Amino acid sequence: MIVHPFILIVTLPVVAGLLGYLIGRLRNEFSFIGAVASFYYALRLFIQSRSPVAQTLEILRVGGVPINFRLDQLSGFILLFISIFALLIVFYSFRYMRGREGGRGYYLYSLLILAFASGVVLSGNIVTLFFFWGGLLLLLYGILLIGRGATHLTARKALFIVGVSDFAMLLGIVLLLVRVYVPGGWIDLAPKVPMPLYDPVMIAGFLLVSAAALAKAGAIPLHSWIPAAAETAPATVMALIPASLDKLLGIYLLVRLSVNMFDISSNMVLRNILMAIGAGTVLFAVMMALVQKRMMKLLAFHAVSQVGYMVLGIGTGIPVGIAGGLFHMLNHAIYKTGLFLSAGSVEHWAKTDELEKLGGVARQMPLTFISFFICAMAIAGVPPLNGFFSKWMVYQGVLEVSREGNRLFLIFLVAAMLGSVLTLASFLKMLHALFFGQRPATLERVREVSLTMWLPPFILALACMVFGVFAYQLPLAGLILPGLGFYEVPLVGVWSPVPTTLLLIAALGLGAILYLLGTVTRPVSGNTFVGGERIADLEESRFPGSAFYSSVKHIPIIGELLVFGERGAFDIYNWLVGIFKVIGAGFRDGIDRVLEALADFIGKLIYYFGLGLSRIHTGNLPLYLSWVFLGAVLFYLLLFLR
Repeated sequence: MIVHPFILIVTLPVVAGLLGYLIGRLRNEFSFIGAVASFYYALRLFIQSRSPVAQTLEILRVGGVPINFRLDQLSGFILLFISIFALLIVFYSFRYMRGREGGRGYYLYSLLILAFASGVVLSGNIVTLFFFWGGLLLLLYGILLIGRGATHLTARKALFIVGVSDFAMLLGIVLLLVRVYVPGGWIDLAPKVPMPLYDPVMIAGFLLVSAAALAKAGAIPLHSWIPAAAETAPATVMALIPASLDKLLGIYLLVRLSVNMFDISSNMVLRNILMAIGAGTVLFAVMMALVQKRMMKLLAFHAVSQVGYMVLGIGTGIPVGIAGGLFHMLNHAIYKTGLFLSAGSVEHWAKTDELEKLGGVARQMPLTFISFFICAMAIAGVPPLNGFFSKWMVYQGVLEVSREGNRLFLIFLVAAMLGSVLTLASFLKMLHALFFGQRPATLERVREVSLTMWLPPFILALACMVFGVFAYQLPLAGLILPGLGFYEVPLVGVWSPVPTTLLLIAALGLGAILYLLGTVTRPVSGNTFVGGERIADLEESRFPGSAFYSSVKHIPIIGELLVFGERGAFDIYNWLVGIFKVIGAGFRDGIDRVLEALADFIGKLIYYFGLGLSRIHTGNLPLYLSWVFLGAVLFYLLLFLR
């Protein structure tokens, strides 16, 4: 019996995860086998998906609802990278998760998430997609329970925010089914012709389903579960969930909605809404990242900020912008996963992610430093790395919007460009805090991590370079444009990454020669004086990277907003919890009053009834005989009437 690869890629990780959970001694082996098997079938399906003809498979029908899978060029390349990221993270986890609490459940949840994520991408209709999408919500809750500190609060927050958005998605699906359902159709995720967004019911359905995509990706205001997770979750969980898989799935669904299912270009108001969400996400999150003092939370806010570029590009409704948003999704998953894993290697030795307690480990951890540096420059949009190219395409999409008479384009463009500048500033702070500056005494014995930990981020750093230098030839021509069904995307201006790379290499080589000839000496340490008094303790005089940009909090308005943000004033979770508490208190008080009034009414009724009976019982025998006679007459009348 031959089992279809569609089924194997979903079931094999589940089987491997369960076997590894039950047989603890072979947990790593089964986890690796499950990840490799998923990669093997993803690669096969990717090769099959290069054909312009989509492949479909109906698994079964439940109450007339078809559960079917569909493979096309978009789902094929997303599926491939889901398996690649999962394989690299599982390989990294063998050493990182050793001895950590919850490691047994971590591998099970990781493989189950891999299976359900593959199911989401392969879903042929929106009902099948919602089944796997809802399963990921429960798995997200489970994997966020693994970590340090109050993990139950983090998991509950993620469950609440993502759960509310999933409920909105269900409501949107119902609206779409009622409006456009045809027998046997069940709203195909890739119909032959996208539907225009004119009908208010269709618009409502689009917005509700988009809310689930934005929450999964982590766009503002549905983002706060990601920074909260950074406070408790291990680096591998942060690399797996918000950095790679959730970004891929959230933006994948948004692209399906905006390009395949609906024609986002048909409604300028919706386009402005998406672009406003994107621009706001870029600016707000990067400002919050600037003032963070923990590296995982700083990276988490950047994971949120970069979603803004994806949403902004898709919201333009322009082919070059949409392609740039999808390309940035892929680039972000590459360099953000590399950043989390590299930071996890530093945290593995330091046993902390507080920037104030880190620094100066570049010489001890050269491979980790190189990986982190390349990924940091990529996320900042430094050419010729991949982050520059995708942002450049998003900028061009925003500029193209201006030709349609949209006067808001300048606001969106400035927000996007300012976000890139602040991202670079933020990562200069982080590079200093982790790898440069004076090394704390507690990190004197730090050395490079093992092969299983430095190799995955190093591979991802190389991918940042390859996807930037050969952007035209590899990701755009082979993945992005075929996935969107675009034959070509006109680019304004001239950008030649290969010659630019050669010039940069030559310039860096010349700079290295000058450095070696003139300044390659050991740093000279001197005394530090404060108020004329010498500080004998060098550790006390160390300037940590966490002090960078502290003055931002003193800028009028911006400083107050940052303080409010740190206290959770802009956290939708706090707002919703507060609203539900008020509603609950109102219901509680209202019910208490109703019950109190009912009890008072019943008490008075019993009182007056008893008072009437007491007046009837007078002790007068003729009166009692009269009541008996009247009762007998009534009894016989009832018998006669029957």
